[in-house]
Amino acid sequence: MKRKIISNTYLRDIEKYQIKLYLDEDDYYVCVKKLIDVREKFIIHSGLCVMDNGYYVFEVVPKDLNYAMRLFLDDKKNPLEYYFDITKNNGLDELTKIPFYDDLYLDITYLDGEINILDEDELLDAFKSGDITKEDLDLVYRTRDVLLDEITNGTNKIMNIDFTKYLNDF
Repeated sequence: MKRKIISNTYLRDIEKYQIKLYLDEDDYYVCVKKLIDVREKFIIHSGLCVMDNGYYVFEVVPKDLNYAMRLFLDDKKNPLEYYFDITKNNGLDELTKIPFYDDLYLDITYLDGEINILDEDELLDAFKSGDITKEDLDLVYRTRDVLLDEITNGTNKIMNIDFTKYLNDF
C-alpha cells in the first residue's frame, strides 16, 4: 500500500503546473492542477490524450469514503476521463496540510459510458505477499461494487460535484 500526496501524484512528465487546494469543504478535499509544461503527453489506451499543456486535473479526496477521484479535463475544461483509486485511508497530512490517500491498488476508470477495472493483478499480488490484509481485500471489493453501481446509475456524489466552480480561478 502506498501513501499518495495529491499535490504531486501522477506528475512524472509534468515540468510545471499550477495547483489550488480547497480544504474547507465539509465532506471532501479538492485539488485542481493546471498543467503548464508537459514533457510528454499522457495518452490512454483508447488513444485519448488526458494530460497535455493547458489541461487540468480535478481531484477529490472524500473524508469518509474509501476512494479518491481524478477527473482529467482538456484545455477548454471539457471532461475527458474519470479515474478512481480505491483507498484504505484518506486524510490531511499533519505536516504538509495536503490531502493524501492510502492506495489499495484497484482502480476504476469511466470514459464515454465505458467502465474499466484496472490493476486487479497488483491487488491480488499485494494480498498474496501480505502487503494488505483479508479485511483490506474485502474493503476493496465492497468499495468497487458500490462505485460500479453508482457510476452506472449516475448517483456517485463525488462525480456529481460541480467541478467548474473550482476551475474559475484559472
